[in-house]
Amino acid sequence: MRPENTTAIIRPALSVMAQEYDADKAAKKFIAMIAAPKYDAPNQIGQFPIMNRENFKKRAETARGSGGAFNRITGEYGNGTYNCEDHGIEFPVDDRKRAQHKNLFDAEVSATKITRFQMLLNREYRVSQAYANAGLSNTNVSVAWSTVATGVPLTDIETGLEALEDNTGWDRSDMTVIIPRADFKEALLTDQVINKSKYTFRLADGVQPSQLSAVQFAAMLDVKQVLVPKGTIDSKEEGVAESNSQLWAAGVIYIVILAEETEDLDTPSFMRMALNVSYTAEAPIVETYRDEPVKADIVRMEEDTDEFLQGETDLFGYKLTNT
Repeated sequence: MRPENTTAIIRPALSVMAQEYDADKAAKKFIAMIAAPKYDAPNQIGQFPIMNRENFKKRAETARGSGGAFNRITGEYGNGTYNCEDHGIEFPVDDRKRAQHKNLFDAEVSATKITRFQMLLNREYRVSQAYANAGLSNTNVSVAWSTVATGVPLTDIETGLEALEDNTGWDRSDMTVIIPRADFKEALLTDQVINKSKYTFRLADGVQPSQLSAVQFAAMLDVKQVLVPKGTIDSKEEGVAESNSQLWAAGVIYIVILAEETEDLDTPSFMRMALNVSYTAEAPIVETYRDEPVKADIVRMEEDTDEFLQGETDLFGYKLTNT
């Protein structure tokens, strides 16, 4: 559907293409959609509960005295406010470049994938920065994981899991471990992980300890999931020699409790992402319009979101450093 004027046309088919990209290509590189589970916010601005230690694990008396009433609990929490911001980006499909494709739709699909990648890259940056600036206490590992003979990543992570179990009363099977790519590779090479692999998996089935997947490592830890972010960013401006770095800084491991997308804000979660559904029923919105002066059809992608921390500091998160 080629736009014939400057009026933007909503393109549901391209929104679906973006969602398919999220589930396929993006899921192998970015973790923000899991590390900050989506919450369908009914409005641009709203309140959310900030859970704290004082009210999270208190035991309430349930026995009713003769002639009396049952005790009541209020589930009191602190309150925070989310304020969704309009995030978007445009990509011009130049008339000459469009001619390189079989049809206009193929050109629009290509533009949609490019813009979606940039949108997800920026979300990944925002979420990784929010984790880094969350104020979690730093707990140094026993020995750097790069020291393969004496590094003990399983022991270090076990310490964090036990701390969260004590803080929340939740089981580790509900916990997520975030390990940057470089640290994950180092952990797999340690003697501790290699030796544990021998008793966890059937090596005769072709399992290589140094090449364990995130799913296999999660099974070894008995946790909900292990996330290994692979996104990188070039921090230099265009035309200057690139300077690449991981979006999730190496040497820092996070152990967190995360809700599912289908769960409401009363469900404990280290972080959530509010998506303003009053803004759009599709996520993301993809629109096209014609920009005749530059002889291009413009593909625009946008979504109205805000990321926020939901628990008191160190309640739903644990931070390992100097790995």
